Amino acid sequence: MVFEQYFYQYTKDSVQELRSATKSFFAALTGIAIDKGFIKSRHEPVLTYFPEYTLKNMTDAKKRITVENLLTQQTGLDCDISNGKSAGNEIKMDYSDDWVKFTLDLPMIDTPGGNGRYCSGNPVTLGRIVEKTTKMPLLTFAENNLFKPLGLTKYQWYFKPDRSNAENYCQVYLTPREMSKFGLLYLNNGVWKGKQIISSDFVNQSFEKHSVIQGVDYGYLWWLKYLDADGVRYYTKAAQGNGAKEFIY
Repeated sequence: MVFEQYFYQYTKDSVQELRSATKSFFAALTGIAIDKGFIKSRHEPVLTYFPEYTLKNMTDAKKRITVENLLTQQTGLDCDISNGKSAGNEIKMDYSDDWVKFTLDLPMIDTPGGNGRYCSGNPVTLGRIVEKTTKMPLLTFAENNLFKPLGLTKYQWYFKPDRSNAENYCQVYLTPREMSKFGLLYLNNGVWKGKQIISSDFVNQSFEKHSVIQGVDYGYLWWLKYLDADGVRYYTKAAQGNGAKEFIY
């Protein structure tokens, strides 16, 4: 610990909103589910996990969307938070009955693996895939395979991707100190106290450039950014969310 300061009603023990920094947790849990064989591969077609849906705007391209396309925000779906006219804009999704079906119902405007578009429906869909393949609630899977191994004790997570979460956004709440453990896990190639929590291969893939979102390089639901200080450029990895929620490693 180098420096720490809290403001207003917050203390070091207060859980705080992570907003879209939660996306990096969806990535981690997807990686763990792949490592454990629940998800066969990052190249698995997404629609095979949702046979119960009769989807709108069905095309051959939509059938080719993979788990990796969700991780890299390259589904080709018309979903872009920075575009108010996008059919999949987050505000439109928030009050729908089923966020996953809302996302998968969207029309295609690109091929899977094409341009990156920031879409909150993508990590939510990954969360449901983890639930369906592990046959347990996402929080339970997270507790057993990520939170408890890291020694996280102060957290909240209500994952129910429908209108009941319209004001909460299925986000994780953590203390900054516990969020730092998550960052250290990734910086240590998925190892925590000698135990491999996430495979090093998945961690390395997470920090590779797969797409470009809003002009910034993007990995597996991680931002790959640089910071300039005193004439030196530092390349970093960041989990970030609205409201100045940013955790840079």
